[in-house]
Amino acid sequence: MTTTFRTSLILMLAMIVASILPATIKPTKRLSQELVHIDLETAVPKSFGEWKLDPAISPIKPSAETQENLDKTYDQILSRTYVNAAGERIMLSMAYGGTQNRELRAHRQEVCYAAQGFKISKLARIDLPVAGTSIESTRMVAEAGGRVEPVTYWFTMGDQVVRSYLARQLVDLKYTLSGYIPDGYLFRVSSISNDTEGAFKKQHVFAEELLKHIDPALAARILGSPRERP
Repeated sequence: MTTTFRTSLILMLAMIVASILPATIKPTKRLSQELVHIDLETAVPKSFGEWKLDPAISPIKPSAETQENLDKTYDQILSRTYVNAAGERIMLSMAYGGTQNRELRAHRQEVCYAAQGFKISKLARIDLPVAGTSIESTRMVAEAGGRVEPVTYWFTMGDQVVRSYLARQLVDLKYTLSGYIPDGYLFRVSSISNDTEGAFKKQHVFAEELLKHIDPALAARILGSPRERP
């Protein structure tokens, strides 16, 4: 048995167990109820480094159907636009869901954007170096009506950053076995620019700087670090 085949077999078995077991075991405890509550509105500064809040510009509001799904998935949603002295703007979207189970999970952003009429291109999975760690992130370019929006985002589920379907299933399995329903965060930055590579670099700089200035407890959760319980 080759190493590649053995690895594939282990992954396949893990996926089967991770998909079947949570359906038969119903956790009743919510991890969110044992963690210190964090209010996104107050935990995220309105100005930091070279960036300040631009109240004149807000991210595009989702359709009514999309908003309904967001309200079901998340308990808190923070949407802001920041601008620097050079007039460069970054849109920040952060969301928190206290119940990330099999029926109610954070949405992949490429799916959400596509549902609102955007054409998705340059979809890429990247390991983004942020705050001394490597974050499994996703990048894409969303286009609609002449609007070109490069996007960088990632999710956490429980105390881990998750990107692949398998990663989500394994985290779900871990918390199911411990009797908990995990919570989760979405972290997304985007900008309007035809220079996609330049936009991605600026988004990286923005995210790095922001995570140095937000509430440390929130930064730890967004980065997938171990949680502190009250």
